[in-house]
Parts: sequence; C-alpha cells; structure tokens
Amino acid sequence: MKCSDMQSLMLRKLDDELSESENGMLYAHLARCASCAREFGLLTVPRRIARTISPPETSSYFYQKLKIGIENESRNAAILQLSFGLARRIIPSMAAIALVLLSVFTYLEWNNPQDDLHAAYEKMFAGADLPLHLVVTEQRNITDERILNVIAAREIWQDANLETK
Repeated sequence: MKCSDMQSLMLRKLDDELSESENGMLYAHLARCASCAREFGLLTVPRRIARTISPPETSSYFYQKLKIGIENESRNAAILQLSFGLARRIIPSMAAIALVLLSVFTYLEWNNPQDDLHAAYEKMFAGADLPLHLVVTEQRNITDERILNVIAAREIWQDANLETK
C-alpha cells in the first residue's frame, strides 16, 4: 500500500480502532518504509511519555470543593430555570392584559371622543354662545393676565346660572 493510505491507519492505530488484518498491514508497511516508521514513532511519543509519568495526586480537599461547587452550580441552574419558566408564563399574560386594556381605551376614545386642546381653547375664548365680554379675539397679544381674567369671568358667568356648552 501507499504511504498516504498508511497515514489514516496510523491515526486509527493510535485510537485502537484497527482490525487484526489492518494491524498486520500497518506493521508490514512500517517494517519496509523507514519514513512511515519514523512518523509513527513520533506519533506515539506522547502516549509513551504519559505512561511513564505518574498521575498527579489531588488534594484531600479537592473532591470536597468540587462537590460543593457542583451543588452550588445545580442550585443556581435550578433558580435560573425557575425564573425563566415563570417569565415564559408571565410575559405573555402581561402582553395579553396590555392588549386588552389598549383595546378598551381605543374603543372608548372612538365612541366618546374628547375635545382636543385647540377645540377646548376655541370654546373657551372665542365661542359664539359666550357673552361678548368673554370673547377675546382682539388683535392684541394674549397674556397670562388676560387668560386668568377670562377664566374668572367665565366662572362668574357660570355661577349666574347661564347655559354653557
């Protein structure tokens, strides 16, 4: 076989995935090809080093700290899952309530429209049904004092039991 075919066999050999026949083909090629043998030797160096080094010893408190950390993480995850679960239920409910309220207010506004600010201003200061002394349509500037005087006069006029709109 070609050296390029042996590359995949070498990698599979490192993972112990070769059958007996493939294992025999790989070792037969490695015996004939010095380049592939050298490459396979380099690929096996980390495994050989790992076998010679003893595993590090853990502290006696390591597993206790690990257990406490896992328990804390599981509590935090449970709290997050609970809050997200509630949010998934509450947010659509709040949106539905807001939609209902908006619909009610819109319906009420369409059925009983209130005068806008300009219409209310016109009724108060330039209405045709008001007495002449309340009509303020002169060419002079309207000041705060004149507005207050008109409001005061309107209150007096209303107290006299005259009809207003």
